[in-house]
Amino acid sequence: MNVRVAQESDLAELAELFHQSVLSTAPQRYTSEQTIAWASTATDADRFRQLILQSTTYVVVDKTGILGFAGIAADGHIASTYVRSDRIHQGLGSTLMQVILDHASRNGIQRLYAEASEFSLGLFKKFGFHLYDTEIVERQGVQFKRYLVKRHQNQIHTQVTTEV
Repeated sequence: MNVRVAQESDLAELAELFHQSVLSTAPQRYTSEQTIAWASTATDADRFRQLILQSTTYVVVDKTGILGFAGIAADGHIASTYVRSDRIHQGLGSTLMQVILDHASRNGIQRLYAEASEFSLGLFKKFGFHLYDTEIVERQGVQFKRYLVKRHQNQIHTQVTTEV
């Protein structure tokens, strides 16, 4: 496996990965209306391009193609974390999150934050993010509950140092 920064030439494959990932996992915890609205993000080319290219988006790649992606903006906003549906629960989400944390450290980003789904909330918590609120957003007339999470790099470092 290799990790690299996403390129514009990756957009079609990333959109397909996003679409299939949502369609295969969302029905476990979301209504069919929510699943369809969420998956449709990949079909809006301009919106999806912004999701991928306005942040630094990393992709994990092997000989079969792109396995997952995660993006982080300069202000610490984690814009995306998705894994190909046939590779879920194989450690790729953790690999991508570590890449994001390493990027933040290299770039002096102290505050990280995201809007987590039912699926990604556990991953964020595993990496020291704290739930501080929830919000309801609307996509194509369908409401979603999202979990607002944050992590301050200095606090995590202090906690780890104190526990040792």
